Amino acid sequence: MATASARVETAAAAPVTLAKPEGQWTIVLRRFRRHRLAIVSLAFIFVVFIASLLTPLVAPFPRDAVNPVMRFSLPFSADTRDNKKLHLLGTDHIGRDTFTRLLYAARITLSVAFIVATLSTLIGMAVGALAGYYRGAIDGLLMRLLEFMSAIPTFPILLILASVLNQDPKLLPFPDFLVNLVSGIMLIDPQKESRSVLVVIFVITLFGWTGAARLMRGMVLSVRERDFIESARSLGASNLWIIARHVVPNAFPPLIVAYTLALADGLTAEVALSFLGLGITDPTPTWGNMLNFATQFMLTHPWAPLIPGIPVVLCSLAFNFIGDGLRDALDPRLKM
Repeated sequence: MATASARVETAAAAPVTLAKPEGQWTIVLRRFRRHRLAIVSLAFIFVVFIASLLTPLVAPFPRDAVNPVMRFSLPFSADTRDNKKLHLLGTDHIGRDTFTRLLYAARITLSVAFIVATLSTLIGMAVGALAGYYRGAIDGLLMRLLEFMSAIPTFPILLILASVLNQDPKLLPFPDFLVNLVSGIMLIDPQKESRSVLVVIFVITLFGWTGAARLMRGMVLSVRERDFIESARSLGASNLWIIARHVVPNAFPPLIVAYTLALADGLTAEVALSFLGLGITDPTPTWGNMLNFATQFMLTHPWAPLIPGIPVVLCSLAFNFIGDGLRDALDPRLKM
């Protein structure tokens, strides 16, 4: 009995260590890792992004180097000017290395997608937060603007705007610092090529913010009357402080998902405009204008459209799978 009593006393005296509770973002990361398609998609986008950043180092040929003798050469063809160099993905209709131009095109197309998604989300956040928090006349005005932007046929307007703005630079002048910034990021000529890129970014962003605004407004309406908001008001916090410190962070989870989907939308919009010849034009390489030229020769060279077309499909799917994974990871109602 004494021995049993001693064991009980020892067990009672032993300190109890409680497991440290997981943080919110730790739980999100753990749930996201279980979504295999999202993880594979994230790894794929990371590889493409790194390759586009290292384009000047890994590209085997100059971007616009032309070799008319090697028009539509097959993949892994040796260059006629330097037998030690291979055209890994062949050449295009005027003898430019397809792999090199694909890397430069990835840098430009993905940069446009990231810039458009970022600007659209930020504008939508601002409009939605103001409309949802202030209500009244401000909400009515901003919502009528949102409904108008959502009601008009977006793609035909994009085509018209892109065509008009590219033809007459005086209609939309861009400051020099923006032109030089885009030139440095995308490795393009600031005088000849930066403007068409900025026009594409402008017209896509002009119509791309409505989804984020509607989502943000709904989130603001769901939290604006909660106790912690009322407490902040009673303590004298300004409206701007309440929106930035309390309202916006509560809307982050769905906005993160919306951002990844906006990346896919921005990418496909840029590709569509360039494919139709109304966006970024040759010699600046993008996946859209590479696809445009390749389809003109697809009857005689059926593999040509696949080279720029496959990255477009894979990146669009990857962004959507990442969005699905984030949505599942951020939704506490789902059991994974």
